[in-house]
Amino acid sequence: MHNFNNIKLILLISFISVILSMTLWFRDIIAEGSFLGDHTFAVQKGLNLGVLLFIVSEAFFFLAIFWAFFHSALSPTVELGGHWPPLGIEPINPFELPLLNTVILLSSGITVTYSHHSLIGGNRKGAIYGLIATILLAIIFTGFQGVEYSVSSFTISDGVFGSCFYFGTGLILGAPFIFHKKNYFHKLINNNYKLLEPYWVTGFSDAESTFSLRISKDSSRLLGIRILPIFSIELHERDLDVLYNIKRFFNGVGNVKTRIRNGKSTGIYSVQSVKDLLEVIIPHFEKYPLITQKQGDFLLFSLALNLFKDKKHLTEEGINKIISIRSSMNNGLTKSLKDIFTNLEVIQRPSNFNKSIQSIFWLVGFTDGEGNFYIKITKTYKIGLAFNLYQHSRDIELFEIIKNYLNCGIIEKVDTRPDQIKLVVYKLDDIVSKIIPIFENNLITQKQKDFNKFKLVSDKMLNKEHLTEEGINKIILIKKEK
Repeated sequence: MHNFNNIKLILLISFISVILSMTLWFRDIIAEGSFLGDHTFAVQKGLNLGVLLFIVSEAFFFLAIFWAFFHSALSPTVELGGHWPPLGIEPINPFELPLLNTVILLSSGITVTYSHHSLIGGNRKGAIYGLIATILLAIIFTGFQGVEYSVSSFTISDGVFGSCFYFGTGLILGAPFIFHKKNYFHKLINNNYKLLEPYWVTGFSDAESTFSLRISKDSSRLLGIRILPIFSIELHERDLDVLYNIKRFFNGVGNVKTRIRNGKSTGIYSVQSVKDLLEVIIPHFEKYPLITQKQGDFLLFSLALNLFKDKKHLTEEGINKIISIRSSMNNGLTKSLKDIFTNLEVIQRPSNFNKSIQSIFWLVGFTDGEGNFYIKITKTYKIGLAFNLYQHSRDIELFEIIKNYLNCGIIEKVDTRPDQIKLVVYKLDDIVSKIIPIFENNLITQKQKDFNKFKLVSDKMLNKEHLTEEGINKIILIKKEK
């Protein structure tokens, strides 16, 4: 260790300081994102930019090392004896241990990619096994690299050859762990900053989106009407970041605007361009299909867009066809349109489509739109928790599927709205073991804050704190927090 006094102690203190700093930093990041709800869109963007800059700096770091190596190798200086490798240095055979380590290193990239895609697809077991395999490969790689160092005939102080070799291979030791970030970098660039999971977008759209054909009077148009196809999602203004995130997911097509509706400020994301609808929106929902009755509206909407694509909306026959489609969508036609179009073709609304849940992210997205994490405190200070999902009664078949998927809950009618049903989970054991693990760290809208309070109360109920006066007061304060 270069004969410095107490160098081993200093090195140990340095390692402990680095590990402690990383542990505390990761702890704060997890707490801010999981429990405090501080990871707003701006913060997420900053974190993503930080990862991007880190990876760029790594790329330039390795570029500098390789530049130094090839500069000396291709044109050895007089000090090196005009020879490469320098005289007196016996390099390691690249087809022995280095080749084996290269295979191990690349294999770790494959296993962590498998883990990544398993996580996206909701395959928890595959994600865990992939990570375990990656860590084992990293340990094996590190061990073999140590063997390689121990048998090499030169050291880091043996000129430029030793410096480049040890500096380059020493940094690569971290490659199995950062390989996943390199994959993320690749995905980030190729997918134009798509931060949302595709099935989440579909689940959220099943809950909050609308596929509509807006019809308005226009004397300059054929038959005096104008038809405009629209895909839209409307949310409370506090979830404006979510709408911008969805717009970014859809390659930036459409617009996000705010408006006052029924005295409340809301944000609305809408796509009205036929070209954008055909090239971006429709392909997404064909690849990741809706599974509520909204899929019927989507299929009719797609049929109408094909008429727009073929310019049929410029003919009287085409307009009548589109109006017929519109009569089977959403709430049908208004009375004034029914009076104008009296002999419309009857178009059957599609209802026989796949209603299976393909990804847990669909359920998370649907819950972000239609879910509710409810903390109930009675007048006698009895504490209760309930997880609710709401939907139109025509989707009762889907709710049976969700109930079986969760393996808990009951389906009830909504007293205040006879046309609605809800799936409710009351049992604390089911909430703790089946509901909370699904949604922890996955919700994107303001419901994440409700979930955080919901989880805190469930922890206190597990510890029987809700049976004490002090515990009840704490729970009341948690519920009142904004």
